[in-house]
Amino acid sequence: MGMAVLFFEYIGWHYSRAISEMIGLFRNLVWFFYHFFSIGILSRTLISPVWRLEEKYRSDGFNPQALFESLVVNLISRIVGVLLRSALIISGLLSEIFLAALFIISFAAWLAFPALIPILFIGGLTLLLL
Repeated sequence: MGMAVLFFEYIGWHYSRAISEMIGLFRNLVWFFYHFFSIGILSRTLISPVWRLEEKYRSDGFNPQALFESLVVNLISRIVGVLLRSALIISGLLSEIFLAALFIISFAAWLAFPALIPILFIGGLTLLLL
């Protein structure tokens, strides 16, 4: 009688509370990776200069050389900023996709585990008896 109660308690836990805890764990990991890679902040500041480095145009009058120097430095700083931020955003999104795929596989395996126990037990008995 005790083993039957334990079995039904386990099945009840396996398909109710454990699944809700797995989903909560997945939500926490998605939140962590989103904030770890700062996807929201990097998306909002995509075209900002890298490390906030900007060259100010300083001249008393119109000096085309100083104007183009500051323009080129600012343009290069923004391009490097876009490239670095894009790489981090893509890394974060790829890790989120990998996490989702891993969650789907582990969730499907979790649902199948209780059915695998008797199947593997019977398969083992047939191998022993043959």
